[in-house]
Amino acid sequence: MAQDADTADTADAPEADTEVLVVGAGPTGLTLAAGLLRRGVRVRVIDRAERASPHSKAITLWPRALEIFETMGIGQEMYDRGVKLVATSYYTGNRRIGRIRMRPLAGTRFQVPISLPQTTTEELLREAVVKAGGSIEFGLALESLSQEEGHALARLSDGSTLRVPWVVGCDGAYSTVREHSGVAFEGATYPQTFVIVDGHYDTEYAHDESYYLMGPTGVIVVVGLPGGLYRVFASVPPGESPEDPVGLVGRLLEKNSPLPITPGQASGSGSFQIHRKQAARMRIGRVLLAGDAAHIHSPAGGLGLNTGVQDAGSLSWRLAGVLRRGVPETVLDQWEAERLFVAGQVIAETDQQTRMWMLKGWRRVRRDVLIDLGLRTGLLERVLPRRIAQLDLRLPVQGPARRGLRPGLRIADVPLGDGRRLHDLLAPGGHLLLAFGPHSGPGTAALDLPSPADPSLLHVVRVGRGPAGHGAAGTALDDPGGRLRRALGARQGTVCLVRPDTVIAAAAALGDPAGVRAVNAALARVRGTRTAAPAAASGTSANNDAWEDETP
Repeated sequence: MAQDADTADTADAPEADTEVLVVGAGPTGLTLAAGLLRRGVRVRVIDRAERASPHSKAITLWPRALEIFETMGIGQEMYDRGVKLVATSYYTGNRRIGRIRMRPLAGTRFQVPISLPQTTTEELLREAVVKAGGSIEFGLALESLSQEEGHALARLSDGSTLRVPWVVGCDGAYSTVREHSGVAFEGATYPQTFVIVDGHYDTEYAHDESYYLMGPTGVIVVVGLPGGLYRVFASVPPGESPEDPVGLVGRLLEKNSPLPITPGQASGSGSFQIHRKQAARMRIGRVLLAGDAAHIHSPAGGLGLNTGVQDAGSLSWRLAGVLRRGVPETVLDQWEAERLFVAGQVIAETDQQTRMWMLKGWRRVRRDVLIDLGLRTGLLERVLPRRIAQLDLRLPVQGPARRGLRPGLRIADVPLGDGRRLHDLLAPGGHLLLAFGPHSGPGTAALDLPSPADPSLLHVVRVGRGPAGHGAAGTALDDPGGRLRRALGARQGTVCLVRPDTVIAAAAALGDPAGVRAVNAALARVRGTRTAAPAAASGTSANNDAWEDETP
């Protein structure tokens, strides 16, 4: 059995040492494994391939994926090593119909998308897994999978059978886990074939921009890669063969490129078809599906890897809660509902973009007019990058809301004024409770907080006037003039519970008994209790006079 040279052989480890079997060592599986290991869960990662893939595959990373990577300490390194993409230009034939500048995205430290080969992303993720105490076993495949009460039974290609509480299939579009679980993978395959060539090009295309060249026979996309390389992928015109991607891309560029570009030495090439498919389920008892095993779609917008990484980031803290704190397994059903919702949104978005590439006749003319109009008015520049980045996407999360602090929304990663940003407060890996009001008031007295305090479970931060510091009640964060509070759209006297994946779980005014009860119910789920202790009905408002709204 072959495996990563830097990891220990764990094939003969006792079955009781594995709590989660992760099948697939791509970005989704590695992100999940690192997140679980950081939370003390015993994980085993296997992959049928004999070694890590040498192919660059996905290259675009958006802020939400980078934020998940940063919780492992590698997001900033990825951002620094990637090509910052500052604009996208659209051409129809030889005419440029518009250019979208990538304005710095507000509310995140990763303000533009980057281009980084998947090989580099996976290398850094493997290092994070090993650093967290894990290993990756290459050359080991899942042969069969079944379930019994409270466990899954996985037979591996080395002849062993693993009895494990949870199995997560992160094994790609042709997922063995999905197949053995009997889950339908519904959708369609686009009729076009695409070719891709990475390498050196002598060109006037800017290295830090992406280009969509839409012509009568299809689309050509040009985007920069680290090291001065470029990626070109193109749809194969009718009558052409994809057998020689390098030669075909050269001919297509010579015939259709509006800017000078001469191919040099290729570093990688291939041909592929694209699909739009979604699994009917992402949870089947003790088996879970994530990443391409659960949803695949067009590379338009570069969202595939990003969506899978977010699947994993959203799953890791929930699955750790089930295993470590007795959190009800219904949190996994909530995860499934959220991620199926996101997958549906992404598939619809990328399908629309892909169909736009291939339009002909009067539909092509209408497309060009609409793009031109959107660019002239600034609408596309204001809306499209944030929409693709999913920074404002609201998940189907139930809970109390307070002004702009609505459950299901990602909380902005705003500067704190001391060199840190808000998401740094989530660094221990647990939930974050923000309480807005003066440090000297009774504040969180109405809330059922864990005792003793455990920052890895819940980090309590009181945001208000007064010196910063740490104490038994949590962290006091000085907010002179209410700058941070206003940046988040919060009123005085508001509490906001934020999940480890930066999504708001609940928000309420401390003077609202019903809202406090709902927040306490959410806190009970964080602790792992199955029922929430009722909030005191009397005194809630009186005990929080110091927290009442001072400004609208």
